[in-house]
Amino acid sequence: MKRYFLPIYVTLLCVASLHANEDKAIKDILLKYNYGIIKMGRSGETEFFKSFVKEDVAVKLQVWFESWKFSNLTFLAELNDLRFSPIAYNENNATIRTMENWTFSYVNLATKKIALKPTKIFYKMQYTLQKYDNKWMIVAIKKLKEEKFTKQNSNEASLKTKKKESKDEMPN
Repeated sequence: MKRYFLPIYVTLLCVASLHANEDKAIKDILLKYNYGIIKMGRSGETEFFKSFVKEDVAVKLQVWFESWKFSNLTFLAELNDLRFSPIAYNENNATIRTMENWTFSYVNLATKKIALKPTKIFYKMQYTLQKYDNKWMIVAIKKLKEEKFTKQNSNEASLKTKKKESKDEMPN
């Protein structure tokens, strides 16, 4: 029994090490993607997404950005917090959920002045990645939840809803 323990233990360590390397590669891609959103708002550049985002996903992103430009606006984005859930692997696919805390403000392209006040938004996102030529690529992005912050200086979205007072009730 003892002679089987060491080979099994070594095998488990190797598998855990491989997943740790894959986890890091996937998280690096997601960081690159999210900071790419910030770069896109400042420079309008979208070409760099094509190296790690599937073409149809990159096109959707470009259409979203171009729709703001068509309205004579661009955005300034700040990523305040990004948290990763554990990654689920399935053959050459991986799925990961994130909790993202963003601040967006919009600038008029003609006047270069803030057109819309900064808004803090919490997103729960799901990213699906596939491995092509030993490299991870984002193939699908799904927004699971979007919520504006209720407190200006908070880094957490409030999940509580305010109870409306009726005219018949006395305030406490």
